Amino acid sequence: MRTLTAALWIAGAVQLAIGFANFPLAAKLKYRESLGRVTPIIRQIFFVHSGYITGVVLLFATITFAFTADLTSGHGLGRFLAAAIALFWICRLPVQFLYYDPALRRDNRRADVAITFALLFLAATYSTAAFVRVF
Repeated sequence: MRTLTAALWIAGAVQLAIGFANFPLAAKLKYRESLGRVTPIIRQIFFVHSGYITGVVLLFATITFAFTADLTSGHGLGRFLAAAIALFWICRLPVQFLYYDPALRRDNRRADVAITFALLFLAATYSTAAFVRVF
C-alpha cells in the first residue's frame, strides 16, 4: 500500500509538471502567431479547450494529493476516479504515437521520451489503483 501511495504522489507531481508545462509551451510553439491565421472562433475554441485540458490535468493532481487514501482504497468513488484518470492517460498514449507529427517528435526527442514515459507511468499507476487490490 505504501508503494502505491508513493507512486500516486509521484503521479500527482508529474501531472503538476505537465499542467504547468502548458504555459511556457504556448510561447515555444507560438500559439498566438500560428492561430492568428485562423478565424476568431477557431482561435477561441482552441484557447478554451487548451485551458480546460490544463485545468483537468491540474485537477487530477489535486485529487491525487488530497484523496490518495480514497484512490488506494479499491472502493467506491476512489476506485472510479482512479479508473477514470487511468482511462484519460491511456487514451492519451495513442495520440502521442499516432497523431503528433513524427518529425516534430524526432526534433524534440527528449521531450517526446519524457512525455511518453510520463504517460505510461500515469496510466500504470492509476490502473493499479483502480484494478489491483492492494493489502
